[in-house]
Amino acid sequence: MIIDLDSHLREGYFYDEVYNLPEPYARFTPQKMGDGRNHNTKFVHSLDPGDPQGRAAHRHPYIYDPKVNWRNGEIAERQVAGYDMERRLKDIKKEGIDKEIIFPTGINIATENIGGLGLACAQAYNNWVAKLVKGYEDIFLPAAMAPAGCPEAMAGELHRCVKELGFKAGHLVPYVGNRNVDHPSFYPYYQEAEELDVPLFCHPNSNGELTDRFDNFFKTHVLGRVMNCTPALIALVLGGVFEKFPKLKVAFFECSAEWPLYWMHRMDDDWEWAKDFPQISGELKMAPSEYVKRNCYVTCEADEGDMTQSLKEVGEDHILMATDFPHFDSEYPHTVSGIRERADLTSKQKDKILGENAAKILNL
Repeated sequence: MIIDLDSHLREGYFYDEVYNLPEPYARFTPQKMGDGRNHNTKFVHSLDPGDPQGRAAHRHPYIYDPKVNWRNGEIAERQVAGYDMERRLKDIKKEGIDKEIIFPTGINIATENIGGLGLACAQAYNNWVAKLVKGYEDIFLPAAMAPAGCPEAMAGELHRCVKELGFKAGHLVPYVGNRNVDHPSFYPYYQEAEELDVPLFCHPNSNGELTDRFDNFFKTHVLGRVMNCTPALIALVLGGVFEKFPKLKVAFFECSAEWPLYWMHRMDDDWEWAKDFPQISGELKMAPSEYVKRNCYVTCEADEGDMTQSLKEVGEDHILMATDFPHFDSEYPHTVSGIRERADLTSKQKDKILGENAAKILNL
């Protein structure tokens, strides 16, 4: 069974439908301007919690605009699979994929709005995507968006999505506002994930104070994913989350399988002195890298460099396959074949990366 752990929707073409919010938040429902449902569709709304400068720098409509015809328009054309599930089914068959986790493209709207509005946005998206995949529930598996801007509601929304909507995983923000993911307000969410035995997927959005300082998409795309995920990894490990919740499973996306290695080495290096000071290291009972090996999972790129060291240190049971379909930087339709053709992986390792590891953490 081939499982894609990372694909996306084009919910941004349907903001007025996705976030058709109930009272008392109805006034925040996006208003559609003009005709069509495509990358040029405009909405008037105030739901994007990102920094305006960072949001402007990260915009890249030219890539998906059919009129630009970038790379003969193929990238723009395949965005139809971001909302048409029958088309999506045909496309994943070209990759040989059997099941696929799906995320929104605009993750921060569903996860980072504050308070009751944040909960309403998360619930609205989760309800909308459950209806979108109806009839395809065994193939397309939505990740439940959790309202990190309303942390007291995260556990309840995860429970609802798993028990009532049949979702197999929950989303975890890398950080929200000035709150990192080792903040105690997240603990009930981690406890619920442990009890439900579902993984949390830390999918970045390339926004936040670490990336909003740059002025174009080239820079924010290079730095965004790793600059998002790194604070989450540090908080979860050094903040003692994995010590408190030893069965918690967290996967990181779009950073490569080699990304954790530097941080494993750096955390272990500092652990040598930090362990002598219980006031800053008292939560940890073992070297930081051991928590990464036990609790963390990462997606790999089909064309990334030699994975031998990642397989050795992160572990062959903790590396997963992701296409990022239908986004422009996806290797589609050559992700699966690209992994199959790699010389640095054994046949067993390829089977694990392409589906066995994902099936295990998703309880499929």
